Amino acid sequence: MKYFFSYFCICLIFLSCGLSAIFSYPVFSQSGTLTSNQQQIINDENEDEKYVVGGVQRLKVISLNWFDAVNTIFTKYKNTKVIDVQTGTIYYVQRTGGYNHADVEPIDKENMLKFYGIYNNEWSWVRRPVWVEINGMWVAGSINGMPHGYSLITDNGQDGHTCIHFEKSKTHGTKRVDEAHQEAVQTALKRGDEINYINLDE
Repeated sequence: MKYFFSYFCICLIFLSCGLSAIFSYPVFSQSGTLTSNQQQIINDENEDEKYVVGGVQRLKVISLNWFDAVNTIFTKYKNTKVIDVQTGTIYYVQRTGGYNHADVEPIDKENMLKFYGIYNNEWSWVRRPVWVEINGMWVAGSINGMPHGYSLITDNGQDGHTCIHFEKSKTHGTKRVDEAHQEAVQTALKRGDEINYINLDE
């Protein structure tokens, strides 16, 4: 019996090592919630998330479809880092809801003031390109600066939530793809290399 148990343990070790080698991406920890097609889409995009130029490893911003991938891996009540492409400002938000796109709120008042400052201290519906960190990947997105609707974080000084859109996401009201948001997503993607010139340790 003890030999069988030892053999069983050895098999488990080899199996876990093999799976780690095959699914060596950040999303593997949540693969149980993804379909095989979703895993393939994410892994294909993430294949060269980091690339080497002149011997230096560089980050790459990718675009992921909201319905195929982002809605699953960007889970609700998860805090994440957001970078405003135009200013390089880094702030943190929490996804508090949303189904056609991500409803988000700054995690505290300090981060709300950073976000508010990006809009020159005036709330606005203007879409801005952003890079969003999700499971170790940097994903191109678009955010608006007009708090509206519900609030779950009540001590951040912001009344309401704002919205982050990704590739092919839709509005909650019209349930249509918002062209202005999609243009901002493409801007974030095209300017992705600029992320390598930002101090990400903030």
